[in-house]
Amino acid sequence: MHIRLQRLARVWLFALVSLGNGCGGTVEETQPLDSAAVLQRGPNAVGVTTVEFVDTSRPTMPNGSYEGAPTRTLVTEIWYPATPDADVDDETRDAAFLPGGQRYPLIVYSHGFMGTRAGETYIVQQLASYGYIVASADYPLTNFNAPERPNGADVVNQPADVKFLIDQLLALDSAPSGLLARHIDHDRIGLAGLSLGGLTTYLAAFHPTLRDPRVRAVAAIAGPGCFFTPAFFGDRRVPLMIVHGDIDAIVPYQQSAPAVFAGANAPKYLATITGGSHTGFAGVASILFGGLHNPDSVGCAQLGRPSTGGNNEELLRQLGGAEAGLVRGDCPPACAPGPQPKAIEPARQHELALLTLVPFFEAYLRDSRRHRQFLEDALAGENPELSVEYQL
Repeated sequence: MHIRLQRLARVWLFALVSLGNGCGGTVEETQPLDSAAVLQRGPNAVGVTTVEFVDTSRPTMPNGSYEGAPTRTLVTEIWYPATPDADVDDETRDAAFLPGGQRYPLIVYSHGFMGTRAGETYIVQQLASYGYIVASADYPLTNFNAPERPNGADVVNQPADVKFLIDQLLALDSAPSGLLARHIDHDRIGLAGLSLGGLTTYLAAFHPTLRDPRVRAVAAIAGPGCFFTPAFFGDRRVPLMIVHGDIDAIVPYQQSAPAVFAGANAPKYLATITGGSHTGFAGVASILFGGLHNPDSVGCAQLGRPSTGGNNEELLRQLGGAEAGLVRGDCPPACAPGPQPKAIEPARQHELALLTLVPFFEAYLRDSRRHRQFLEDALAGENPELSVEYQL
């Protein structure tokens, strides 16, 4: 009974806000948000399903003893707002889609190096509960279970994977029937990604030739950006949220986040987490790494210490080099020797990530004035571990 009443209360509140929006925005204008409200689960139950997409137009490159394949297979998890009969506090496998005939924003989420499509459920479930359709694929050679071993060099192929995913998801929306039929708003598409997935997100949104012009908002979490020049961003204006921890040992903060913020066009936001690590953003971190001095000790052990991340010169050449706005730049090695400072708890780092991501997408994919006001006026003041810079 308690869960049912809780669900009804959330649905009632969401309906009230929607009614206010339809009648001049009264509720939205008079009810400013605070952090506690933003961290609450959204009004919708969450469903999840798995779909396998196969791109027959592009191969998977060889990787060690793996001979490669003539196609690229993207096993994809899709989260979505589900019928109220689904579990309100978790996710329900293959639940019916929320009835009502509405269309919802689409977000493609990209996992990091050695990540998986279901790695950051704390992010994707929260977004789905707020009425987003979120898709995340296992990239063929950078996911944890890649054949032979994960290979970061395959990131050059991942922007095209993102475009292919969007194509396939919109095709499902246009189908006469099916789970996603007539549920995706084609004009409200966003991208998000962590670490190497953050780089994938930058490339898919801003690269002069690889970008997808359908993308309307971008959030990059701890993504490397030390090699971008102004030519990379050009005159492209896609709303951007950068989230990064200031003691990140794997993608050092100072050479990436501020550099991307300086080079990108407005509107743009930089949310800096004081004491935030790199590994602390991982979904498993709140379960496995709570209480550690610094979760990056685990991440660096996985990568090897120190790590240069492979042949960056060749990677940048394949991405178009200086002509496309990518140069070697001031890119420090990952996991430099020496003691790591004390990091904040991963559970708190997850909260801070949600406090930036949900309001950002609400502001720029749903035009929510109060979520934008929260980002710009309340977020940093209510959370002392967080500083927020922005240009509009």
